[in-house]
Amino acid sequence: DPTDLDITLARASIARPRVNMRAALDACSTSYATGARAPRVRSRRRQPSSRATARASRDDDDAPRRRHAPPLPPLDPRPPLITHYEARRLLDARANGETSCKVSWDFHFTTPNDARVDALGARATLDGDREVFMAWDAIETIAGDERGVYEPADEDDWLGGGARKVVTFSDDTERAVSLMPSGERTWPTALIAGFSMHRFGVGVDPKEDTEKKLGAVAPIRKNARLLDICTGLAYTSCMAHARGADVTTIELDRTMTKMCRMNPHSKALFEGEIEQLYGNGADVVKTFEDSCFDVIITDPPTFALAGELYSAEFYADLKRILRPKGKLYHYIGDPKSASGSGVAAGVVRRLKQVGFDAAIDYDAHGIVAAHDRVRLNRTSKDKSPRKSSSKSRGRRVDDASTRRPRRGRRPEDFEDDE
Repeated sequence: DPTDLDITLARASIARPRVNMRAALDACSTSYATGARAPRVRSRRRQPSSRATARASRDDDDAPRRRHAPPLPPLDPRPPLITHYEARRLLDARANGETSCKVSWDFHFTTPNDARVDALGARATLDGDREVFMAWDAIETIAGDERGVYEPADEDDWLGGGARKVVTFSDDTERAVSLMPSGERTWPTALIAGFSMHRFGVGVDPKEDTEKKLGAVAPIRKNARLLDICTGLAYTSCMAHARGADVTTIELDRTMTKMCRMNPHSKALFEGEIEQLYGNGADVVKTFEDSCFDVIITDPPTFALAGELYSAEFYADLKRILRPKGKLYHYIGDPKSASGSGVAAGVVRRLKQVGFDAAIDYDAHGIVAAHDRVRLNRTSKDKSPRKSSSKSRGRRVDDASTRRPRRGRRPEDFEDDE
C-alpha cells in the first residue's frame, strides 16, 4: 500500500524493485501539511566548544542534525594520486627512452612536476621534500584502469613502489564509493556502486557542471546564506564559498567526506568556513527556522535511492526555509532524455503544488523555483529542448565511451508520474 510506504528505506540496496513514483509521492503530498514539525534550530557558524566537540564525537545515529566543524581534519600530507592518464604518459616516456616526464599527482590542482624515469619505475619529489616511487608493474596496472584513481599502497611509506585504488565501502549506504577521473585535466568525480556522481564526457566536466548549477541561481551575493543538500564531493559548497556565500551543507554518507579528504579540489570543505551537517536531508531541513536561506541547491541521487528528496513534504520544508526573494535549484538529470522529461514534469508539478513557481533549466539539467515568478538567467536558457545523445541519457560507466551523468539515473528507476 503506497500510503504506508516508508520512503526512508529508499537507500537500502543497489537492486531495488520498481516503485510507482506517483503513488508514493502523492501519498507524501497528502500528509505534509498536517505532519508534525521538528523543533526549528537557528543555524549559525561558530567555533565549537569542548562540550560541542565531545557531543559531536558520540555515536548518535538517531540525531537528525549534528554539527562537525569540520567532521574530519584535512589529510596532511594528502597522498599523491595517479590516474591512467599519468600512467600512460610515464609508459610512453619509458618507451621513448626519456629520463623524465611531467606528471600531475593531484588532478592538476598544482603544477605538474618532473618525474624521473629509470629501469625500476618513476620517482618524484613532492612539496619540496617528500619522495614518491611507483614501480612499473603498478604503473602498468594503473594505465589499464580508466575508472580508477590510485595512491601509494603504504600510506606511511610512499617509496614502496606499490599502488592501491582509492575505494571504500560505505556503512551508511552499503555501497562501494571511489574516486574516478573525468578527463585528463579536469576535476574528478565519484563512483557510487558503479555510477558517476557528475556529468562529464558529454561536453561538460564536473567543474563546468557545478558552474551551471550555481549560474542557474545567480547572482550569489556576498554573505548570502546558501544551503547545499547532498554534499557529494563538495564542489557546489566550495565554489559557492569562493564566491562569498555563507554555506551550510548536508550529507548522509560519511564516506563521501573521506573521498573529499583525498580530493585536492574539495580542499575548501576543510578550511573551517563551511558548516557541515550529517543526516538525511529530508530530516535535517525540518530543524531550520523559517526564511533562513537565500539560496538552496538540492542535488539528490535518483528517486530509487532517495525518494523522500523528491516528495511534496520535502519541497514544503524548502519553501518554508527559503527567504521571500530566494531561489531554489533542484538537479534532476537531463530533462531532454526519455526518463528525465518525466522526472522534470513531476518535480515541477509538486513544487507548484506546495506554492513555488518553477521552470526547467535545460542547460543546468535542473529545475529553478522561487516564491514569485521564476525568470531563468539568460546564460542558462535553452529554447530548443531536443533529445540528448545516448551518452547523456544515463548509461552505466563501463568504459570511457559510456560515461553516466550523475548518480545511477537509470530509466527504470522512474515511473511516469504525470
